[in-house]
Amino acid sequence: MKNTRSYQYQELLPLIQQGDQRAFSVLYDLFAPDLTSFIAKKISSREAAEDILHDLFISVWKNRALIQEIESLPAYLFSSCRYLVFAHYRKEMKIQAYQDFEHLELEDQSIIPIEDRLYYRYIIDVVSKEVENLPQKCQEVFKLSREYYLSNKEIAQKLSISESTVEKHINKAIRQLRTATGHLFHFVLFF
Repeated sequence: MKNTRSYQYQELLPLIQQGDQRAFSVLYDLFAPDLTSFIAKKISSREAAEDILHDLFISVWKNRALIQEIESLPAYLFSSCRYLVFAHYRKEMKIQAYQDFEHLELEDQSIIPIEDRLYYRYIIDVVSKEVENLPQKCQEVFKLSREYYLSNKEIAQKLSISESTVEKHINKAIRQLRTATGHLFHFVLFF
């Protein structure tokens, strides 16, 4: 980052803290090019890099009341980008692992007894039915969490509810699923 630009942001911070959107836009324009190239070196997807940059600045705006307490804004922004890149890769790995598991096919299906395959399919059907029986909001939160791998924070933002409400819905769904399927797994413990 050029030295002349690196100090221009200081005068913007009090304005941003007071909610001045124009000052925030100027701050974005000052840092976006360097942050974009920093993220682009770590992520091959331009779209994902832009999402990370936008998420970062949304977070800065939401926490603008504390912006002047940050000792070095450039260092904060770059380290936050690094964290968001790691979070992006963790999420990608979860999705890939799920897809790999979902599409896993054994070359020789004969090594798994037909009874086990049928029992596995039965358990999947029972769980799916129980998820569909959850209250609507609880079901929606659970699916966003388990099928789309959204974090509690992302779900809360998407549904305009608090993170604690998201956690309550997920815990309620898990309790109901455990109750409905608990008897299915006792059989396995005896053998």
